[in-house]
Amino acid sequence: MKKSIQLLLAACTVLSLWGCSTKAVQQTTEAATTAAATESQKAESEPADTKGLPPYAGGAAELRFSWWGNDERASLTNQVIDRFMAAYPDIKVTGEPNGGTADHFQIIDTQLQGNNAPDLIQFGGNYPDYIQYLTSLNDFLGKQLLINTAEQFDQVALNAGTQDGNLYAVSLGTNTLVLAYNKTLIESIGASVPDYNLTWDELIAYGKELKSKLPDGVFPFVDNSTNQANYFSYYCQQEGTPLWTSDQGGKSYMTLETSKKWVQLWADLRAEGLIPDADTTATYAETGADSSALVAGKAAIGMIWSNQVAGYQAAMTDQLGATTLPAGGEKAYAIQMSQYLGVNKNSPNPEAAALFINYFVSSPEAGEILGTNRGIPSSPVVREAISGKSTPVDAAVYAIYDAISDRSIPQGPNLPNDQEFINELHLIGQNVAYGSTTVDQGAADLFDLIQRLIIK
Repeated sequence: MKKSIQLLLAACTVLSLWGCSTKAVQQTTEAATTAAATESQKAESEPADTKGLPPYAGGAAELRFSWWGNDERASLTNQVIDRFMAAYPDIKVTGEPNGGTADHFQIIDTQLQGNNAPDLIQFGGNYPDYIQYLTSLNDFLGKQLLINTAEQFDQVALNAGTQDGNLYAVSLGTNTLVLAYNKTLIESIGASVPDYNLTWDELIAYGKELKSKLPDGVFPFVDNSTNQANYFSYYCQQEGTPLWTSDQGGKSYMTLETSKKWVQLWADLRAEGLIPDADTTATYAETGADSSALVAGKAAIGMIWSNQVAGYQAAMTDQLGATTLPAGGEKAYAIQMSQYLGVNKNSPNPEAAALFINYFVSSPEAGEILGTNRGIPSSPVVREAISGKSTPVDAAVYAIYDAISDRSIPQGPNLPNDQEFINELHLIGQNVAYGSTTVDQGAADLFDLIQRLIIK
């Protein structure tokens, strides 16, 4: 249920096409190499923007930086490395891309065991498994790492890299749920686009306004009652009855009352014609742009991940916009981290490494180069600086992060037997939608399912 934004095309994507000749592969590779070299030379020749960067008082230092990703990520990362070295000429950084994720960690594990791992290492959500090899970055906060305030960096993202009061890993980007809407369609019927942070009641009232203006066969909302388990989890969190937590080694606070409120909410929306009928909903799996009622023009608003917005836009001719999930209740807006950067505790140059991380995540210059390759930037400063140079869709997603800053929480753990939960949630929803199960029975089935999976 968790993915990172991919807006940029890989420089060597053509290599994967069937029937590609050896000559074509060679030409493509040479072109990609030439392009990367050109960008690198351009970065080296341009004066560095050092405004707002913390100073470096150390002597000559060398750093190694290892990450996973495709050729395009390597090209973008190397451009940032070049710009960093232009800003800090006493620090030399050597990039070490390691291909895919599995290859990366196999190499890193071997290097750590051999005491020759890089100074800077990219991690995923598995960074806690490597804490014994990482240095705490606390001493650099507010000095070399200017990410310790909400104005500088999303504090939810900062906390996600913190264990036992120590910052070990800095988030490189994030992902979250949004309501994507067909801006072209909504404006064409004379309606205003939805505001940020509408409450559930306000969103439903807005949906009724749309219904009175939309053509027959087009509904205000996608039926996201059971095809998006994260939406249900979000609702449970708002109700103060989290679906699953790490409390006491793993605990659910879910209640039958919350289950019924959720099932009844969508039954009411269906009865009022604010979501599609059961047959239409069953036609669209909502697993991507190619199975979306929103993309198909059957609904004006649907819930998707922020990293999917660009892909949905690419599949449509109408212009998309994005807004927040409904507000209300307890803080519930989960922010998922994409990747992290940590510093090897054996690095002889931790101050220089901290400066590199700071540049990578908080410099608008670096942000403009990287875009959303590693997720939505966690720095409000970077988001604001690059939003004017982004596509309208990207800018809309950036704005959402600012709109939800006061109601965000870190992504919690998935329910045990998560995939089974997703499958059964869908079946329960279908039974209620088709009327083969009552709302009360569907709610009871959903509650019982959760209790069963917890102990399975």
